[in-house]
Amino acid sequence: MTEAGGADRVLHFGSKTTRDIFFHLAFAKGYYKLRLRSTADDELYEDEKEAPSKKRTAELSWDEDMKMQEDLLLGWRVYHFHDTSFSSPMRKTARVDDKLFLYPDAANLPAFLYFLREKHPQSYSIIVRTVQLVAPFFGDFVLVPTDNPDYIKLQWQHKKSDQTFGASSLSDGTLRFVALATLFLQPEQFRPSLILVDEPELGLHPYALGLLASLIRQASVTTQVIVSTQSSLLLDHFDPEDVLVADRVDDATQIERLPSERLAKWLEDYSLGQLWEKNELGGRPAPA
Repeated sequence: MTEAGGADRVLHFGSKTTRDIFFHLAFAKGYYKLRLRSTADDELYEDEKEAPSKKRTAELSWDEDMKMQEDLLLGWRVYHFHDTSFSSPMRKTARVDDKLFLYPDAANLPAFLYFLREKHPQSYSIIVRTVQLVAPFFGDFVLVPTDNPDYIKLQWQHKKSDQTFGASSLSDGTLRFVALATLFLQPEQFRPSLILVDEPELGLHPYALGLLASLIRQASVTTQVIVSTQSSLLLDHFDPEDVLVADRVDDATQIERLPSERLAKWLEDYSLGQLWEKNELGGRPAPA
């Protein structure tokens, strides 16, 4: 709250305009309701909280049920792989022991890949082969702890050379795709309960976007995935029922699912991305 500048900065146009914030999140294993109000000290306090009733989960007490829902929420992770500069955490040395899960900025990417290669070779092999589809020159990762055995760097080998290259030799798009492939192809038990990815299409070749869409679809069979995008090319690889469109309505954000029936005729001649570009789906800037 302090980082955001206080409750007045979080509430829409401040507490004089917006009295409280109410969340109602529904997901496969239940739901979670929460209402937050502002205090005189410009803080937010918990005014109301609710999880599934005892009737719905009769084997659990209310407190146990609430704890279950809160643990599920804590398992959500938002991934940003935007930073691929030379100072990017993905290009830096990582601690070998940082392997419990893939970090949101992929700072432990070499350590996590090393762990998968040693303990889950099948998943590791699929990741390598998927990266090769996007980067045909890529042979394999070279994952060896440094002179200090507690640390490891992301290194790789060219298919036609025995020479080892560092992460700095990978293009931004290739490095970003490595992180995305690792995220979506890791064993299910290491995934968060909800994967959220912001604009994963950045810097990716159109062919890589098709592979990315396949990875998202595959992971979403067993793990809930939410992806935000502004790419019409990425949108082309999904069906209308997969898409939620965010629009600004009466100074608020309104999110609606695409009407599959209404779009059926259009989709005989146009792709979903083309319809978005033609402003048939919404989700475009509008005058204030």
